Amino acid sequence: MSLDFDFDRSLDAAWERFSARLGEVVSMMDESEPLTLVPYDADDDRWYVRFVCRDRLLVTALVPGSWAGEPLTSVQEKALADLGFVVVGAYHEKTVEQQGAQDLAATTVAVLRTVFSVEHPVFLGSDVLTDILQEGPVDPSLHQDLTVFMPTDVVQLAAAVAAELTDHLGFVPMTDEDGDFAVRVGSTMLFIRLPTDAREVRLFSVIVHDVVGRSRAAEVLNDVNAHSRWVRFYLSRDKIYATLSVAARPFVPAHLRLALDEMTKVADGVDDLLAASLQGRTTFESPA
Repeated sequence: MSLDFDFDRSLDAAWERFSARLGEVVSMMDESEPLTLVPYDADDDRWYVRFVCRDRLLVTALVPGSWAGEPLTSVQEKALADLGFVVVGAYHEKTVEQQGAQDLAATTVAVLRTVFSVEHPVFLGSDVLTDILQEGPVDPSLHQDLTVFMPTDVVQLAAAVAAELTDHLGFVPMTDEDGDFAVRVGSTMLFIRLPTDAREVRLFSVIVHDVVGRSRAAEVLNDVNAHSRWVRFYLSRDKIYATLSVAARPFVPAHLRLALDEMTKVADGVDDLLAASLQGRTTFESPA
């Protein structure tokens, strides 16, 4: 089964869309409240990028010179300098006219990706997702005692899935340019795709990249599939995918939640083992 999925293209597209929405938000900021971008599951000691509007004409992006009690490395400081940041007290700052907010947003994306190694916008904190990544509200009526739903087309199914994901995750999930929902799962990304016939909901994740030895990989995956109850694994070129499908006619929200939990447990549970066994790499570095 081919999902026709280009992970690198999806990453770049996600950052481009994030940058555009961030630029819109920054361009409309006033002096009343700053906007802070933080990492997922951030605590008070973690890095951040903060936007401050100082006189309705200028907006400044600030990066602290240290976090968790440790200063930025010389490599990080050089990267910030190359991106136009200057040291002002305890911060690295870049100030532009507010009409240049889109350029500042693009620079901020470069900071997030190159200085702090944020692989995907969904690995930013939930407050950022709420303020920036949401592309529109989810109809709350879709949550009212919805136990079984018979969608007539993919538009209705997408609305029901978005509502269920929002209720389950606590925020509106972002979508990529293909319309796939994207959710972070530890050291990997989980995507939820809806076929045009609206007959199923497909969950899939690229759990290992740059696999060495296709024959060896096929043998290993045969063994893994023999012991996996619902999730199936397959090799496409040099990537290993984990997949799980949920019937959507009717669509049962409880089944989607079970599938999410199973994919989360399995995909994030075996990716490091498979990567080590097949000399590949996981999508993101596993947390220490």
